[in-house]
Amino acid sequence: MNNILEATLQIKDKNIIWDNNVQEKILKNRKSLFYSATYTHKPEFCAVCGCVSQNNNIVKNGTKTSRITLCSVSGLPAYLNLRNQRFLCRECGSSFTADTSRIVEKYCHISKRLKNEIKAKISETVSETYIAKETNVSIHTVRRIIDDTARLLTIKPLHDLPEHLCFDEFKSVKSSDSNMSFIICDSTTHKLVDVVRDRKSYSLKQYFYRFEPKTRLKVKTISIDMYLPYIQLIKEMFLNAKIIIDPFHIVQALNRELNRTRVRIMNQHRYKNPKLYRKLKHYWKLILKNPNELQNYKYNRYKLFESFITSKGIVDYILENNPSLKNDYEVVHSPRECIQDRDYIEFKETIEAATQLDLSPGLKRVLKTLMTYLPYIQNTCEYPTRTKGPIEGINNKIKVLKRNAYGFRNYYYFRNRIILITKMFGPKQKGIKQQLVA
Repeated sequence: MNNILEATLQIKDKNIIWDNNVQEKILKNRKSLFYSATYTHKPEFCAVCGCVSQNNNIVKNGTKTSRITLCSVSGLPAYLNLRNQRFLCRECGSSFTADTSRIVEKYCHISKRLKNEIKAKISETVSETYIAKETNVSIHTVRRIIDDTARLLTIKPLHDLPEHLCFDEFKSVKSSDSNMSFIICDSTTHKLVDVVRDRKSYSLKQYFYRFEPKTRLKVKTISIDMYLPYIQLIKEMFLNAKIIIDPFHIVQALNRELNRTRVRIMNQHRYKNPKLYRKLKHYWKLILKNPNELQNYKYNRYKLFESFITSKGIVDYILENNPSLKNDYEVVHSPRECIQDRDYIEFKETIEAATQLDLSPGLKRVLKTLMTYLPYIQNTCEYPTRTKGPIEGINNKIKVLKRNAYGFRNYYYFRNRIILITKMFGPKQKGIKQQLVA
């Protein structure tokens, strides 16, 4: 019987003597399992005065029963009524209880194994209330474990920073300035470095000044989006770091303006040419798709077209009937292809030539912005494996956590959960894929 209970509850201590019965009782309006046991051993010394146990100077002095919360068994809350042996020291006249630190911490009634289960659950994107309900403890207990665990995972010492970083921001709590907080990630290991309350330049400088200058000089690359304050911050705080613009944001800016041009032209045909209007509206994905991925030989039956046609034929038909859209289409896809091939020289020549063409005002604005960031886009082409992909994945986890928890009011609770869902049980080492040499 003892072996069965030890294996079921995973409490393997030779000093425990288990009772042979398990009671089913109602506690807090829930059917629960109650196990009973006695914990006793022969102490080697007095816990109060420290005298060595010899000549019966330390004797047994009754028991003290405590109810310890265990992990659920068969979907039911489980508790252990532990009769803990008390001892009397005849040297100093003090009494003390047996050491049960293997099962439960001192002055605590929640087993260590249950705390470990809570730590495993807080690394998932679920709410604290859900964790408390699943583990049969209070939400304040869950919050204390979150705070204690997050304190161990915060960045320290302050003389260490990864060589390759990613900067980004995410929607935070209302108490943060602009409702935005700043996040730092290691682009090599994909691990979170730290979270800063807001993204103001003053706050970020105060944060990075905590690191020694020689530590900041070791940083080689920093991946960001096209946000000028970050560039100014990096130039001041990380003198040796190369600034890399994430290629996704370059492509996104171009695609956004091409899509706006399509919508503007589409609305012009709404009443004049309804058929063309519907085709522009229905096949918007083909216009944004890479031209090299369009089917040129496979004919199919497509909606809104009477005869068989290819996907490339659909795009050609739309562009032939909209010359202004055709100009924007060609200008947008040429830089995209250069970014994909990491050909900076061709990208620069394409952007410079496109500024002289008759394009939509929005696309002209984007091209002007790209001209401003050309030195950093060159670094994007030189470091093809350094992107903001890892930090975007972390941001997605943060959004899921915030949605499942129905939002956060306190920034520090929110920050601790972010640290736990990203730093606990993370990969030990994640390498960077090498580029294939032609």
